[in-house]
Amino acid sequence: MSKTFRLSSWRQPNGSIDFEMITKSENFVISVVKPRPVHRVGKQLSIKIVAMDSRGRPKSYGGDFIRTKLYSRSPVEASTAGRVTDHGDGTYTATFFLSFPGTLSVSVKLVHPSEAVQALKKFRDGSIVRRVMVCGFQEKTNVTEWMFCSNTPNKSLNLRDVCDFSRPLVNVTFYCDRPRFSPCDSFVGCHRDHSSTLAMHDKMATADEKKLFPRDRDLLEDLPRNMSIRVKGKRLLRKVRGKPLPLCAPRLPQTASEGYWFNGNWTSLRCKAGKFRTVESVTECLRNKTLFFRGDSTIRQWFRYLMLFLKLQQHGRGSQPVYAIDEKNNIKFHFLFHNYPRNQMPLMDGKDMGYVAEEIDGIVGGKDVVILISLWAHFSAEPIQTFRSRLYGIRHAIERLHSRHPETKIIWRSPNTGHHQQFQHFVENGDWYAFQLLPVVYEILGDLNISIINVWEMSESMWHNDDMHPPDDVIKNHVDMLLSYICPFNNG
Repeated sequence: MSKTFRLSSWRQPNGSIDFEMITKSENFVISVVKPRPVHRVGKQLSIKIVAMDSRGRPKSYGGDFIRTKLYSRSPVEASTAGRVTDHGDGTYTATFFLSFPGTLSVSVKLVHPSEAVQALKKFRDGSIVRRVMVCGFQEKTNVTEWMFCSNTPNKSLNLRDVCDFSRPLVNVTFYCDRPRFSPCDSFVGCHRDHSSTLAMHDKMATADEKKLFPRDRDLLEDLPRNMSIRVKGKRLLRKVRGKPLPLCAPRLPQTASEGYWFNGNWTSLRCKAGKFRTVESVTECLRNKTLFFRGDSTIRQWFRYLMLFLKLQQHGRGSQPVYAIDEKNNIKFHFLFHNYPRNQMPLMDGKDMGYVAEEIDGIVGGKDVVILISLWAHFSAEPIQTFRSRLYGIRHAIERLHSRHPETKIIWRSPNTGHHQQFQHFVENGDWYAFQLLPVVYEILGDLNISIINVWEMSESMWHNDDMHPPDDVIKNHVDMLLSYICPFNNG
């Protein structure tokens, strides 16, 4: 039987789905590869996962989106994420780097069966957008014309019927259907058209396809429930396999694990990260520095955490530029949302936002300037080419800045896991879409003199439910990593 037939056999000729062929996590067969009575810290542990369908038959093809975790709850609460290899035949290997001792349990969670992943690919590749954004045009009168806008051109329209707001210098595309009565330069702002977006989703997926994405899924299942792994040795702190961790810096080599949680604190295995838990330590690190936060609301969380931790006052609100200043220590924070695409329903004025590449071009760098960027949450509903194009524009802007001010620090924040609650969340900004953006970041930006803080494994293995905006005790550990990159010699 050909692979093509196997991949499509779960979908009937009339488009309906044979749900007996769908991957069912409760039927997973999970076993330890090369089991032994005791495993040692510093070694690797491999878990084999055999996917089964609803009738308990082995799957013959891969594509399931699986997350794994190794953890203990007592006497300490510790956890680390596994890295899953898809062998393409219905079997998977989850590899864990053993970083701490204890009697550990394994968690295997099916985020999406392979059939749902194929549907997500169909939604992404078969539609220009998965979110409807409309923008207003108003000239002298109180009548606003609301027109469809997108980062991808509507090829069915004549160029005369399009307002082109693209910025070729920074690789940004943005188009609106031309209003009937108002000129293009009467643009006033945009918002998400929620009802039209839901109607689009309704047409995008069949009734059976929607059943592949159950509502209110918290991924609380914990499989297998009877697997226990004994690990002995001293937990890893500043050394891995006898070698000291490097200072936190750009272009670090890949590691077997990003790190692990231990009683609420993240221990990095990528670099020598410290803890900045006092006002004095944070102030010492940031004295005389200016931090520019650019991107989405997940980088704003870092801005707000630092601002509140240092008891600074925020100036500005909403989607407007906001800033905070510690005049005594000459510390300055400045946050600005990235420009379209955006996912908010209230009207957003483009004048209050900035394309990240243009913002970088406008910043005067230097040894005390840090630019922090997070660009993912609003791009999950865009074609992958839109994200790639935007990243190339940012890459060129970084190269221009570093040619002027090579000592400027630039730090990129990765996506994290989010909550799958409604169908719109799955098809707009679900975890599978967010996860696809991370390798693109490494591909396009990885060779630059910038630091990429990968928080994906932190959120995969955290002790909270998934949330696009993690709680403050997680953000606290994010900020520890951030400050370790800004001040690598200040962390002990």
